[in-house]
Amino acid sequence: MTKILFTCFAFLWAFSAQAQTNYAKAKEQGKAAMVVHYLENYPFAYQNEQGQLTGLEIDVVMAFADWLMRVKEIKLSVEFVPYTDFAKVYEKIKGAPDGQIGLASATVTKERQKEVLFTPPYLKNVSMLVTNIDVPTLRAYSDMPVFFENMTALVMRGTVLETHLLDVRKKHFEKMRVSYVEHPKEVVQQIAETNKQYFGYVDILTYWSLLKQKPANLKIHRVASLGNQFFGLMLPKESSWAGAWAEFMEGGFGFPATETYYNILQRHLSYEVIETVSMP
Repeated sequence: MTKILFTCFAFLWAFSAQAQTNYAKAKEQGKAAMVVHYLENYPFAYQNEQGQLTGLEIDVVMAFADWLMRVKEIKLSVEFVPYTDFAKVYEKIKGAPDGQIGLASATVTKERQKEVLFTPPYLKNVSMLVTNIDVPTLRAYSDMPVFFENMTALVMRGTVLETHLLDVRKKHFEKMRVSYVEHPKEVVQQIAETNKQYFGYVDILTYWSLLKQKPANLKIHRVASLGNQFFGLMLPKESSWAGAWAEFMEGGFGFPATETYYNILQRHLSYEVIETVSMP
């Protein structure tokens, strides 16, 4: 199956999606064009050592294209458009026409569902509070004003983690200072490069990816972990492709029950996190 997926990937890159296609027209013509707006963010979407675009979310799109060909007899051509700012991907999809999709390791929330559609979740997520290893470990949120005194929280604007962090400030740490970054990796990198200047919430895969690339003096404050989150791919509110994505993700036993799904996780992740983030 892996060979099929990589063949499909080569096929996708061989075309440019000059005009996006609605799903009804795609079924009628047996072909479709789609624009994929993606956030450059390892391990979700990144360039591998050979300079090829790959990643968890890229591979899910590849698997969807393979499914369209096998099950619906629709050939899909795709244009990939990169971004380095989550907010720009989200805003693009909010106002996008049919036939476009956003990949940005986006958490499914009720607020976002008012503005965009989400595919069924492809991954679970846990967000963790991270600091330099020398900061005392929190045993309760009430410790924050003492242990995190004179520190600044880092977070991306417009994210679930910003909402949660501001709620924590309101309830437990009114004097908390907050500084904004554009990319999730900046949170971990700035914490790692300083002593006790910063703290912040990061997704488990962002934390894992930094430690995988370079050991750092970081630690997790587990009492403040934020679970029960799910990642989905984003579609414009009026997208005609929502039904096809739902069928692909949830039909039969569901895509997360397939060998292809587990091959994707094993290709981009490792044993430390696969069990935590894989869908049931």
